[in-house]
Amino acid sequence: MTMTAAILAGGLSKRLRPMTDHVPKALIPIAGRPFIEHQLRLLSSRGISRVVLCVGHLGEMIRDVVGNGNRFGLDVEFAFDGPRLLGTAGALKNTLPLLGNSFFVLYGDSYLDIDYLDVQKRFLQAGKLGLMTICRNGNRWDRSNVLLRGGRIVRYDKKTPTPGMKHIDYGLAVLSSIALDLIPAGRSYDLADVYRELAKRNQLAAYEVKRRFYEIGSKEGLMETERYLFRKGSPELSHSFLYLREAGRIIEQLNGEVIERMVRLLVNLRSRGGRLFILGVGGGAGNATHAVNDFRKLAGIESYAPTDNVSELTARVNDEGWETVFVEWLKISRLSKKDMIFVLSVGGGNIEHRVSPNLVSALQYSKKVGAKIIGIVGRDGGYTAKVADVCVMIPIVNASTVTPHTEAFQSLILHLLVSHPLLQLKMAKWESVR
Repeated sequence: MTMTAAILAGGLSKRLRPMTDHVPKALIPIAGRPFIEHQLRLLSSRGISRVVLCVGHLGEMIRDVVGNGNRFGLDVEFAFDGPRLLGTAGALKNTLPLLGNSFFVLYGDSYLDIDYLDVQKRFLQAGKLGLMTICRNGNRWDRSNVLLRGGRIVRYDKKTPTPGMKHIDYGLAVLSSIALDLIPAGRSYDLADVYRELAKRNQLAAYEVKRRFYEIGSKEGLMETERYLFRKGSPELSHSFLYLREAGRIIEQLNGEVIERMVRLLVNLRSRGGRLFILGVGGGAGNATHAVNDFRKLAGIESYAPTDNVSELTARVNDEGWETVFVEWLKISRLSKKDMIFVLSVGGGNIEHRVSPNLVSALQYSKKVGAKIIGIVGRDGGYTAKVADVCVMIPIVNASTVTPHTEAFQSLILHLLVSHPLLQLKMAKWESVR
């Protein structure tokens, strides 16, 4: 008979805020459905028939979605945290009447695509109070915390791992109910402390897993899990769905107050008769051209982009070099403290890595003459973020799509600016047609 699986899903999920302010982590939509549904379908497909969900924060919402589990081919029961939080191990101990003599334990943010019945078989063969699934990690996904010697777990420690530890807790364990006798009654107790004590007593068997684990406890892990689930399901839809999902998460994290500060600086620029010089390279240069048009036509701000004059730009590159092409253009334009520089860049300029050094030179000159600096940048913002009066940072939700998202959101924010009631003087054509 297959053991019951206890899923610990009662945490506050602080690392995923603001997504989890009003929705529990288990219900975050992943690949088109709440994460808990993926988790339960996986368990059902691996031979698990009964699940106990240990819930706390917004647990009623999880119960409303999951119900009795019949639609997943499971029998699901719920155990709610009491008024006093007892930690992961304490929550398990309070749930023992629902779990039986031995049971699986996993976390509500883990997707562990392995052979659960083989894990159960190994536990029964080992004759120990507990079994921990482990993966050779080498500090790749997190700090390794398991010391394995001769196929035996001799030490487990999440808080103070040692250099000899090469493996990591994979996220699935099997425990005997007797193992929870280690927990003092009525005290908050962490499951990691139970595992550590079992290892010290030579009562923690090991089951080594060769494939990596997936989790949604962090924003990066969430995106990796979503990609994995799409590869398992509908790969032809994965990129479009994920890209749009990433865009939605970027919008959720954008700082509106920073953009409002940028609006106020632009209003002041116009009121003092200053000029706006928009600097961009590559896609940023394309956005700069569009922005010049809109700031001039809709917002009434005298605006220029050096990249619009291809003849002068290429002549300066040819004769003087790439690094000074913007700063020399600004000198001829008699940049002054009345004016403003607007940088549209992914990296923001970085001298050490020789990335957009022309932006750095231009910004250094702008600081020297006292011109205001604003920017919309990605990654760490580079030199622009260090020196700008106001800088909008496009949040990174996926390291492999930083450039397309940054350049796309530059355009979105530029349109926000020129349509802002404090900046817009003239309506765009189609908005003015009745």
